[in-house]
Amino acid sequence: MQTQRINISLPRDLARDLRKRIPERSRSKFIAQALEEKLKRKKNLKIEFIASLKANRKYDEEIAKEWSALEVEGWPD
Repeated sequence: MQTQRINISLPRDLARDLRKRIPERSRSKFIAQALEEKLKRKKNLKIEFIASLKANRKYDEEIAKEWSALEVEGWPD
């Protein structure tokens, strides 16, 4: 696997905790794994959200149709 060196800024407390808990030679791997997990969850969340919208589309359309008569009811002519 090819790697690329980048510079990042972290809050002081987070950087301190990283240095205390993760050995010096393991930090890049730890950060890469954490970032990969976070990005995967974010991608899965987006996919699940879109699937949910598609699954509920018919139901939402039926509800909107039921209430459509009330949208104009009571408005002045």
